[in-house]
Amino acid sequence: MSSVAQAVLRSWAIPPAATFLIVLSALVYLRGWWLLRRAGSPTLPRWRALTFLLGLFSLWVALASPMDVFNGFLLTAHMLQHMVLMMVAPPLVLLGAPLVPMVRGLPIFAAREFAGPFLHWSIARYVGRTLTNPITALLLMGAAMFAWHVPGLYELALRSPAWHQVEHACFFLTSLLFWWPVVQPWPSRAQWPRWAMVPYLLVADLQNTALSAILCFSDRVLYPSYSAVPRLFGLSPLEDQVAAGAIMWVVGSLAFIVPAIVIAVQCLSRRPLGMVTPSRRHEPSPLETLLSTSSGIAVLSRAVRKWWRKERFEAVSFVVLFAAAGVCFAVLLASGSDDDDNQALLFQGTSGSFAVAVFAPAGDLAAGPSPLSVLVQDPDTQNVLLDATVDLTTRPTRSQEPSSTVRASNADSPNKLLQTASIVLPATGDWTLDMVVQRNSEIANLSLPLEVVRAQRDAEAPWSYLFVLASASILVLVFTLRHWPRREAIQQAAPAE
Repeated sequence: MSSVAQAVLRSWAIPPAATFLIVLSALVYLRGWWLLRRAGSPTLPRWRALTFLLGLFSLWVALASPMDVFNGFLLTAHMLQHMVLMMVAPPLVLLGAPLVPMVRGLPIFAAREFAGPFLHWSIARYVGRTLTNPITALLLMGAAMFAWHVPGLYELALRSPAWHQVEHACFFLTSLLFWWPVVQPWPSRAQWPRWAMVPYLLVADLQNTALSAILCFSDRVLYPSYSAVPRLFGLSPLEDQVAAGAIMWVVGSLAFIVPAIVIAVQCLSRRPLGMVTPSRRHEPSPLETLLSTSSGIAVLSRAVRKWWRKERFEAVSFVVLFAAAGVCFAVLLASGSDDDDNQALLFQGTSGSFAVAVFAPAGDLAAGPSPLSVLVQDPDTQNVLLDATVDLTTRPTRSQEPSSTVRASNADSPNKLLQTASIVLPATGDWTLDMVVQRNSEIANLSLPLEVVRAQRDAEAPWSYLFVLASASILVLVFTLRHWPRREAIQQAAPAE
């Protein structure tokens, strides 16, 4: 295996906040699955837990693997990431029948005071049935797929890490809704007959084919960003776009047609294979199943209602756990991921035997330390030169005395094809960045001007921390309002001494 291929495979960027949420979801599900299995529930075999974990793992791989690291350089990498987010992770997650295990895995207070009433709330049930209706789900996934591939929105997602995350969330959530009628996770009820899922999947395949054909047969590059960045692996922007369209065509068609064939065989056979919906004679709601299969939810009994001290302990424990998890999530979210989504092309030029591209944080360079990434390639073959050394020197433009000199390295770079260093720009004004690129006996010198502005203080409120505090306060308020009348009733019913 070549050194470049090894560098690509080692290019991982672990998103801390997303990883925390995925791990937390896995722990809650496993706790609920284990409690239900211990209570004797026959509807959650081991393979369901395995598919749920595989779904979460595939979601994490889509967000942390080289697919995410290189999605700004290659449309094919970005398309593979979208296919995993839409065609792989959602059906695997739903095959794990996550609704009841996730509720059962919550703390007792959360399951009793919030999850249970929410599942029985008429508005929530109506909204859930509307969103999982096949027509609604098909339209939502199709709209998300076509909208985010419009050049304007696609370019916005490439430029902005926040909008990029919104794009991924739209793909994953709408795909969950789309695959819901197909998988029909227990204990939900089907709104359409089983055979109707065959044309449902075929219509989705037509949507996928139409979008794929636009990418494959377009005679121009639809997304200008991929024409501006250095090309990797010898693919031109148009060839990269055609390859991405082919990946979407093949992977998407397989994801839709294979389940359609399986469902058709099930409907035509006398004894359907695979997924069988629960018997119509008894289709309990999620909360009914939760209460009937788990002895741990006996807190709803009359005896436990009288144990005010235990209820108070459960409430305080849940608030503490919720606040701790929320603070951890807020800290990880504020720290940001270690990827290169927030870097833009600053300079691209050729000198001697080297083609050099420099990437910097999007926007104006602010006084202080700034991370820069450098890509060194052969100008003729576009091969990445990993063994080239890059020294970066910053100096005031009107002075020849260097301010600082650092050597770039790919050790701390998520993209192992890039060499990263942190330069120091101590003051505002006009600066010059001198680069010395050396490989064996070949040396190239490049210079580029830098305009450094005053660092602006982040005036935005720490919304993530405020959200945690507000949510915890709401939980305490809701619990107090729900139980305060009960305490008064108990006091009034108590015999006078």
